[in-house]
Amino acid sequence: MFGKTSFFDKEMKRAEKSARAFAKRNRKEAKEVEDIMNGNKRPSMDYFEDTNRSGSAGNETLQFFMGFLLLGGGLYWLLNSFTVTSGIGGFGGGMYSLFGMHISGGVMLIPLLVGIGLIFFLDGKKRFIGYSVAALGLLVIVISLLSSLNFHAKYGNTLYVYVLMFGMIFAGAALLIKSTFKKKS
Repeated sequence: MFGKTSFFDKEMKRAEKSARAFAKRNRKEAKEVEDIMNGNKRPSMDYFEDTNRSGSAGNETLQFFMGFLLLGGGLYWLLNSFTVTSGIGGFGGGMYSLFGMHISGGVMLIPLLVGIGLIFFLDGKKRFIGYSVAALGLLVIVISLLSSLNFHAKYGNTLYVYVLMFGMIFAGAALLIKSTFKKKS
């Protein structure tokens, strides 16, 4: 059509090329079979070619459970490799650490208590201020609690142990994701 090849023409050329390649493969295989039948050649293992081109085991259920076991085992090993201590109470004396500053527990309760008071004092849409102050006070308490935690390795773990732990975790997570989100064809 006006000097340009149409979509149909392109598809026909592609199909002809594919048919020629198929015929060439068939002629080659027929010659090999003829040579084997005449005793000129021993059979090769090319006929037992793996048809799974994806490079995976192909069994999504097995991959899922292997991933689940690897991820679970790695996380269990990682979480049991540390002890957690806190500076709260005992030697800490009730002092919390917030962004490097040491604040006593009573001082941290002030924004939360003021926010709760504002919730009951203010009316209508102004109550949002009380909720915001109370949420901020609660957030300060949670952040200070988390920042006062100390993690210590139980067994003096080496880099080799950490590579194994995190390797199990990431391999398991990858297998779970692969088997869960694999496209069905």
